[in-house]
Amino acid sequence: MSNYKILKRLNCIVKLVDSYPGLNKTQILERLQNDYALDVAMRTFESDKRNLELYFGIAIMYNYKTRGYNIEESEDALNQFFKFAKFASMAEIYESGIKDYKAFQKRIIPEDSSGFSGVRHFKELIYAISLLRKVSFIKENYYGDTIKRYIVSPLCLKEYSNRWYLIAVAEGETQIRNFGIDRLSKIEILNSKSLKIEDFQEQLKQYDTVVGLNYSEYPNKKVENIVIKAHYNQLKYLRSLPLHKSQECVNGINNDWGTVTFKLKPNYEFEIQILKLGNMVEVLKPQWFRDKIKKHISEMYQLYN
Repeated sequence: MSNYKILKRLNCIVKLVDSYPGLNKTQILERLQNDYALDVAMRTFESDKRNLELYFGIAIMYNYKTRGYNIEESEDALNQFFKFAKFASMAEIYESGIKDYKAFQKRIIPEDSSGFSGVRHFKELIYAISLLRKVSFIKENYYGDTIKRYIVSPLCLKEYSNRWYLIAVAEGETQIRNFGIDRLSKIEILNSKSLKIEDFQEQLKQYDTVVGLNYSEYPNKKVENIVIKAHYNQLKYLRSLPLHKSQECVNGINNDWGTVTFKLKPNYEFEIQILKLGNMVEVLKPQWFRDKIKKHISEMYQLYN
């Protein structure tokens, strides 16, 4: 499934059937031609359906009552597939940029070039993860201004704030670590067997209860119920770009201020996300977290006073 053209076609098929459930096969092929300029044969469509189920677990099923096709997968499964397709598209853009950088500059205005600079490492890192092989690389530490060589067991890749990170276990250690792939160089796949991701599932679950990557800085082990008041207009943005998967938004009466709740461990990344919303939100509880945000705001105010 490394062919970008095939993946883009699969993405179009999934989007079409998800948006317009109940289309029959002829209608699907016509819409692919009209909406996406894709000329797909019947045999190709059947092959694509098999590939979607085999590689991505997405089954396009025929409904005899409606005499059309629909997708029975959960919204999370579809979102994961769309995210993967988006990444593959980004990787294709990057590769085309390497071949013709002048044309690339005209078409793309990246906000953060590091988001593209790390993409070139995806192929070898995913290959190493698939083969259960250790990798070595050089990592640059921006804060300490140092460069160090690591040998790690690569477990998976994680995205946060438009950057990609390799989650791995360094040789001689037992805890998972994050490595920003835009800071890696001289990556080499080794012949030695790596540790298995199945042995680190409990550690990996720690990411589920935080925003971003830093799950160890929050000393309290329990998940907090965070409640903030949010302006009606801000609720729209929070719904379109949730800060955390536990987020729930409730509109206020008559388009007034509403509330947003989170169930998580509030680390520094979460604090920054709240501060970025400025005067469009107010932390209501718990009181200690409200006081902490208030302290940040007070210290910022003193700088300009």
